[in-house]
Amino acid sequence: MKESYLIGIDLGTSLIKSAVYNTGGECLGRIEKSAPEQRPEPGVCLQSGDEFYRLALEAVREAVDHSGVDARAVAGIGFSGQMGGAMGVDADFEAVTEWSNPFDSRYMPYTGRMLQQAREQILRQSGSNASYFGSKILWWKNEFPEMYRRARKFVFLAGFVAGKMAGLSAEEAFVDRTYLIMTGLVDIPNNRWSDELCGLFDIGQEKLPRIVDSSGVIGQLTQSAAEQCGLRSGIPLVAGAGDKPAGYIGAGMVEPGALIDESATFATLSLCVDRYVPDAKYRTLETFPSPVAGQYYPTMVLMGSGATHKWFKDTFGAEEQQEAAEAGVSPYAILDRKAAALPPGSEGLLALGTLGGRGCPSDPDIRGLWMGHSWNHKKEHFYRALLESFAYEYGYALKVMRENYPDIVPSEVRVIGGGAASDLFSQIKSDVTGLPYVRLGTCDYALLGDALMAGVGVGVYDDLREQSKKLATREKEYQPDESNHRGYRNYVRLYENMFDRLRESFVELKGIST
Repeated sequence: MKESYLIGIDLGTSLIKSAVYNTGGECLGRIEKSAPEQRPEPGVCLQSGDEFYRLALEAVREAVDHSGVDARAVAGIGFSGQMGGAMGVDADFEAVTEWSNPFDSRYMPYTGRMLQQAREQILRQSGSNASYFGSKILWWKNEFPEMYRRARKFVFLAGFVAGKMAGLSAEEAFVDRTYLIMTGLVDIPNNRWSDELCGLFDIGQEKLPRIVDSSGVIGQLTQSAAEQCGLRSGIPLVAGAGDKPAGYIGAGMVEPGALIDESATFATLSLCVDRYVPDAKYRTLETFPSPVAGQYYPTMVLMGSGATHKWFKDTFGAEEQQEAAEAGVSPYAILDRKAAALPPGSEGLLALGTLGGRGCPSDPDIRGLWMGHSWNHKKEHFYRALLESFAYEYGYALKVMRENYPDIVPSEVRVIGGGAASDLFSQIKSDVTGLPYVRLGTCDYALLGDALMAGVGVGVYDDLREQSKKLATREKEYQPDESNHRGYRNYVRLYENMFDRLRESFVELKGIST
């Protein structure tokens, strides 16, 4: 039988990536492009859907060229992308708005209004403590009414790029089920738009895309798109999933009880479960639908934790950057080496790494803080305390997961993403959670997940769950130190209680500074 190939396209906040895989899950060629953006003033971040489309086609062409495969043997293309945004298209599927991502925060007052009006209903039906997609639609409706009027449908970024590649009309616009948690407008258990929520916010369902399965074929590659990306026309295009769930599929997260830490710009700790349970008590877990029907990922999201990690390196790490350049290593490796020599707890230094506000539970007034420092503390203390603060968030999230799913007992945490390269960071998180950490083999798991979903959609694979389980490779394990774990429990307990104690001071400081 002639070999066939699968392509994944991932449309991230900062990178546009494409990769070619054989049916055994081996990556044969991978290309990434920088995602263009404009930040003309604080709180404004503009990204062009048309630019993402153009660069995605370029990335596909270069990935196929790099792979050396016969382009005629490509069997299907799957997609993933940013989950916290929205954009509008007209009847001809032309963009009428920019792609508004989470860093474009002008919409945030409408998130507050939605939650004030229907917090319980949004959590119960949509599994979320916030709404990006719905509140951005309300923002356009109220602040840019002509733009809202011209928009026939509102879509996610990957849905826009896939729709352009397939030549869809607005009436054929789609969203797969994994994105639905980001809308605040959906009835997730019943996989449909919520009459109650859409009616409450006066958002007509005629403006919303059809809901499809992650492995569903949404169209075929047009002749025009095929010429631009060097493929044959007619290749089936498969809906795919949000970047987080796509990565979990690539990492084999399909057994209830499996835990995964995606150590990325927006880091997440997610648990695979087999039922829908909104986190009504703690409002800490966002309940992402899985591409596997009947499964969900209750998830703690750390807003911009990876960006905070980079901020520290860029702001305070000039010495380490110079040393790293001379040694041919990463600056983070130099910072890690210095911080690893310190004891757990950073000698009494505690940090809040929530520089952009706390995400789960939603607490936008909480910002960054170090407390307890003295003349004895050095740069590496502050750095280690920052890493520990993210681990304390995970320790708290794990407590919530265990309470919400008492019958599910996780045995380990798989870690992927850029932060997985740090032995120190993984060891700290293992010590804090008391669970073994397993670094998976180097791979872009979202792209692999895209390819797996495409393979199921075109019939190359029979079962997404079974295929997902076959491919994840274990690279390194970290065992928790029981003594460190006992000591860290006190820090986690203190960390949990800090927010209620300090919130009023943060709010007052914000008022003074503005």
